[in-house]
Amino acid sequence: MKTTLKTAALLLCAIPAIGFAQEATQYESTTTEQTTTTTEPARETEKENKGGLFVEPFVLASREDISIKTSQLPIISDDTSGTAESAGIGARLGFHIGEAVFLAADGRYRKTRIADSSYGTAEGDSWSVGPTLGVQAPFFGLRVWGTALALGSYDPQAGNSDVDVKFEEPRGYRAGLGFRVAAVSVNVEYQDMSYGRTDIQSFGPIANPGSTDVDFENKGWTASLSFPIEL
Repeated sequence: MKTTLKTAALLLCAIPAIGFAQEATQYESTTTEQTTTTTEPARETEKENKGGLFVEPFVLASREDISIKTSQLPIISDDTSGTAESAGIGARLGFHIGEAVFLAADGRYRKTRIADSSYGTAEGDSWSVGPTLGVQAPFFGLRVWGTALALGSYDPQAGNSDVDVKFEEPRGYRAGLGFRVAAVSVNVEYQDMSYGRTDIQSFGPIANPGSTDVDFENKGWTASLSFPIEL
């Protein structure tokens, strides 16, 4: 009987200790889970804030007002006027900082059709490259950027009177506004550009007669669909 009472007394004393040990084990497990959960988002945020490289291919369509500044020639008083329509592809390659600021090289190629009051109607190829600086909301939202035009040319086919020219030395800018959702951005850009040199490749039967400083102005709008991809 005494032995039974002693055993019962020991069990009564051990029960609180066992319960305390179980609670301590559960607390440690919960604390570990909370620490892991807290640490992982912190690491992800730290990774996002560091930034990195990105590439952004895009497709585009443009419509612009054009003018060949023939009044810069000695015997002509008027400039020409017309329109240009084009479609093309391009890409930006650069790096972003904290998903908020991006710096890239913008390169694009376009097939362009002009209808000019003097030159006539002609199709041609154009390309351009320039540095781009922009800001954006992380992950989704508005994006704003500017591009300075540094390199490029436009080479239309021969126009009226078999005059064949090529426009080079671009200068000007593009200002862009976009809205990004995940990996897709819908964009619109305004372009104000002029080519500072006109190479006359042929004039009727005369080949390569020279070049002039006649400007070719190009102002208008471009719509594009781009796909930013982090590398």
